[in-house]
Amino acid sequence: MRLPLQHAPPAELPLRMRCIYLEHLVGAARGLPLAPAAALVASPRSRGRHGNALQWHLGLDSHDASAAPDWEGRIEIKLVTVWRVGGVLACDRLKVCDVSIDPWRKLANVMFVCADRLTRTVVGHRQLHLAGPPREQLVRAWQVDPHFGTPDLLVESRQQGDVMSPAYYVSSAWLLAHVIPTDLQGVFEAPRRVVHGGEPMLTIVDAVVDASGPANPTPCPRCGAPLRYDAERVAARGCAPVHHGLPLAPGCATRQHIAVAAQWLPTPARGDRATQRAGLQGTLPPEHVGRLAEAIPEPDDHGHE
Repeated sequence: MRLPLQHAPPAELPLRMRCIYLEHLVGAARGLPLAPAAALVASPRSRGRHGNALQWHLGLDSHDASAAPDWEGRIEIKLVTVWRVGGVLACDRLKVCDVSIDPWRKLANVMFVCADRLTRTVVGHRQLHLAGPPREQLVRAWQVDPHFGTPDLLVESRQQGDVMSPAYYVSSAWLLAHVIPTDLQGVFEAPRRVVHGGEPMLTIVDAVVDASGPANPTPCPRCGAPLRYDAERVAARGCAPVHHGLPLAPGCATRQHIAVAAQWLPTPARGDRATQRAGLQGTLPPEHVGRLAEAIPEPDDHGHE
């Protein structure tokens, strides 16, 4: 159910904020799988678990509902999940904050971090200062009927049990127009997911060498059972559904399996391909999940403006 906006746009433009340390961190996050950290800090059923994982990697509290922007009270951090449809980038609308919080403050300066929907791997980022066309497009929402128009900033109330939870959202059209870079690498046009199957289990393959077939199946990296898939489809599209052979280990039996071409993954800005592969395939031991903030030195000067 949509509701009217509760906070009018401010008359003055917000100050531009930046932080060199945050820029270093998100730059180093490119190619980082978020699923291993999500398993450490959030419930498997939490819709925001990968956002929690990103916050944790950046050295923040993984569960933060503060009215102030996430980073030093100056810059909000938002994870945007992206995918491809017919080769074109797509995304869902994005929650900004609860309706009791001023969305204009939250959106004044935002570090948007993009992650691929299939692999949950960070593929890029963009920092936005809410001014010019991005702001003008959101300001117009103040005059748009929430039911019959198509506002780019909206309030929607979702029911959670017996409780209604109204919140601010920005539209996918606004994100695609002003936030998401067009040159992202490592974004897949993923196969249709199995309903109620949870996150798919990935197997990273070489699109040329692992020409999987009846005579040469690829072993499951988790249980060793044979996996078969359309190698030509993996080479052409970067991924394909997998048929998991017997025996079916308990962890593999109830999940969808997808083969992902190693060549299509973004090169890790920090770390190596082997750790990235283990993180994507679910074979990285919890004690080996490194926190990004602990690996990036904090500069003496954060370059605040």
